[in-house]
Amino acid sequence: MGTANLAAIVFALSSAPAFLIARSLQRGTQDAGNEAKARLDRRLSRLMEAVGVVGLLAAAGLWWAGDDRGRATFVIVAMVVLVNAMVVAVLLSFFAARRKARQRP
Repeated sequence: MGTANLAAIVFALSSAPAFLIARSLQRGTQDAGNEAKARLDRRLSRLMEAVGVVGLLAAAGLWWAGDDRGRATFVIVAMVVLVNAMVVAVLLSFFAARRKARQRP
């Protein structure tokens, strides 16, 4: 097994926590009595699923890149940009929900 395949497997396995967190947030929306919290949980759940998909796509990209350093660099840079965009989206969602919660009487 080449190092590229090992890296692809590691990336695929590292996306599992994002899917587990998304599943946990989905369960929280069923029990929530607070509609605003349930809405935030649904949004965060979708974003965490997107993070997991980015991890799987990075794994597929690394498998595709093989031992080609140029392709591997492209895949890693794209993954870093996408994951950081997801982090910003999660933070913006969280702070927007927090701001709305403060404005309610």
